Amino acid sequence: MTGLTSIRETHEVPARTGRGFAVETGELIRITDLQGSQPVDFWAFTRADHLEFLSCEHTKPSIERLFPHVGDSAYTNRRRAIVTVVDDTSPGQHDMQFAACDPTRYAELGVEGYHESCQENLHTALAGLGIGLDFTPQPWNLFTNFFVNPDGTFTIKAPESKPGDCIVLRAEMDATIVVSACPQDQNLTCGGTPTDIRVEVGR
Repeated sequence: MTGLTSIRETHEVPARTGRGFAVETGELIRITDLQGSQPVDFWAFTRADHLEFLSCEHTKPSIERLFPHVGDSAYTNRRRAIVTVVDDTSPGQHDMQFAACDPTRYAELGVEGYHESCQENLHTALAGLGIGLDFTPQPWNLFTNFFVNPDGTFTIKAPESKPGDCIVLRAEMDATIVVSACPQDQNLTCGGTPTDIRVEVGR
């Protein structure tokens, strides 16, 4: 396993919440599913221009896969590598098809009133860093088991990640990162119960 020999900062991210932080070129980002079956919505924005960001729709044609595997990069909307997968101890389910959960999605699922969402977590985290966006990029959904069937339909399955499973990403440029411990509890996205994650940054 590729580890961090020197950890610069650690973020304990409780279930249903998000965190934003900065990384430097070459730093490693280790994201750990502490209790298992917990998806992480992941966003990355270039520090030089936050309108350049990790883009799922640009990544897939660049790597000719549905999502990156070890050795693959994720690309920005300007087709530049922004992070690369250097290690992954999970089953490797990292969806790039689904938008972040948001209030409209919860209403669609029958929720009445307020419900935490990855969209809100993104914008709250960015606001805490002094960044405002008037749109929500599609996240990279780490540890997320949205299964693509042969007929082109999707099946939302519980993640198969186990407690302690992690993915390690290398920053290919100075970037602003946001992670959300997904609060989806209306289907099997989080195995029924959202839980905590940990993020470590270093070299």
